[in-house]
Amino acid sequence: MISGKIPNEIVQLSKMGYLDLSSNQLSGDIPAEIGKLSKLFKLILKDNKLSGEVPAGIRGLSNLESLDLSINMLGGLIPDQIGDCWKLQSLSLSMNYLNGTIPFQIANLRALQYFDLSFNSLMGGIPPQLGSLLDLEYLNLSNNNLNGSVPTSLGIMVSLISINLSSNNLEGPLPEGKIFRSATLEAFSNNKDLCGEFQGLRPCYASVIKKGGRNMKSKLVIIIVASFVGALSLSITSVGIFLFLEKKHSRNTVKDESTSNRKNPFSIWHFDGKTVYEDIVEASENFDDKYCIGVGGTAKVYKVEIPGAQVLAVKKLRSMAEGTGTENIKSFTNEVAALTEIRHRNIMKLFGFCFQKVHSFLVYEFMERGSLAGMLGSEERAKELDWATRVQIVKGVAHALSNMHHDCSPPIIHRDISSKNILLNPNHEACISDFGTARFLKPNSSNWTTIAGTYGYLAPELAYTMVVTEKCDVYSFGVLVLEVLMGNHPGELIANLNYSTSTGAPLKDVLDDRLSPPRSLKIANELALMQNLALLCLCANPQSSPTMHSVCRQLEM
Repeated sequence: MISGKIPNEIVQLSKMGYLDLSSNQLSGDIPAEIGKLSKLFKLILKDNKLSGEVPAGIRGLSNLESLDLSINMLGGLIPDQIGDCWKLQSLSLSMNYLNGTIPFQIANLRALQYFDLSFNSLMGGIPPQLGSLLDLEYLNLSNNNLNGSVPTSLGIMVSLISINLSSNNLEGPLPEGKIFRSATLEAFSNNKDLCGEFQGLRPCYASVIKKGGRNMKSKLVIIIVASFVGALSLSITSVGIFLFLEKKHSRNTVKDESTSNRKNPFSIWHFDGKTVYEDIVEASENFDDKYCIGVGGTAKVYKVEIPGAQVLAVKKLRSMAEGTGTENIKSFTNEVAALTEIRHRNIMKLFGFCFQKVHSFLVYEFMERGSLAGMLGSEERAKELDWATRVQIVKGVAHALSNMHHDCSPPIIHRDISSKNILLNPNHEACISDFGTARFLKPNSSNWTTIAGTYGYLAPELAYTMVVTEKCDVYSFGVLVLEVLMGNHPGELIANLNYSTSTGAPLKDVLDDRLSPPRSLKIANELALMQNLALLCLCANPQSSPTMHSVCRQLEM
């Protein structure tokens, strides 16, 4: 392994055609003189600690066909001069700290087939000139701060077989074109306001209603949550407060009102808290146990179907008469505060809440397949979770935790990550639920806490430090990953790790034997990576365990 800066002597090797220094400990800037290596056709410097900017001198690499500077700490702008490397077929600058806009000069790279700028801080719009890259097969611009609409020119890129524009601030209609008909919803998820024919995106004709509704909703959420938390600090209120926030309600309003005279009570336009409250109580027959689908120490969860609205999951707190204590009220307020702060496709959606003397409850989207624990615990249902699905479940949870730890201010720590708190939708996509023990990390506080969570998933350091950090979730995530691989809780394996310096059991001895071994090399490699990451998360020294941001980067490599 090489460490330190890139030796200056390298740039004197003018006839060198291939240079691969990947996965070392190289640091410092990329030498500006790198452009003197005019014979170079392949340059790979990925997975190092290189900093500074991509040098403008790169324009001298006129014979370069492949450039990979991914997984470094490069910052600044992407130089316009990169457009002079007209022979480039593969260009990856992903997982850096690049900012500014995407230079339109990249459109000069007419031979380009692979283009990856994901996981940076790029902003501005997607240059429409990229549509001229007619040989491009792979385009990944995900996890940036790109805004505006998706250029229609991308729809005519006939060679494009993979596209990922997720986790940006894009809005407006998706273009027509083969790639936009064949891609999955995940390729466009977590954006500002994209619309199209995909299930999960709103229809484009609802743009006016959507735009107005969102602004109104944001203001109402702030007012209601602030009032709610403030009222609780003085006394327990007896007034029911309720608001539905789900995007589907605005969409359903457009459809339902065109065919019915009855106004949808869940629409922001016709919202009536009293009506919503009464509809839920009526649909659940005053919370009859026959609608109960789950029981916890402080609450019950009910499946509620209301005519004209989607199926709901209602988590009802024990009533005042049943002895709702201060801790239960705190759990209630924790959940409201956390879930009104977070917006992520892999985190349970809170539609609204009600707090009053008779009934106090929270309302969520209903997750048809129930908990991950329930599926893994069933011989038959566990077989529905094939290896590719399990990989996606782990990635979904990782991205959600990374969002909570690194994209929220202050950071949010869940404190009870376990398979029973991971719920699955009809497509087996994972959502983190139950934020009753969640904590906001306060920068100027000790963050001392009592122990909370599920036995078997708790980070050992909590037992003696009593200080909550994001590494508590990292440890629980490591346990969860092994559970997904093994099909059951990895208690014995974790116990053995405490007495062994080995890297754990071979992958084939770990995998759930209810499934056939993975046939795809790609899936097998991803499972092996998941196992290694899980072991890193379970490191005895929490300071040595990775962050969730780092875990996500590894999973998306």
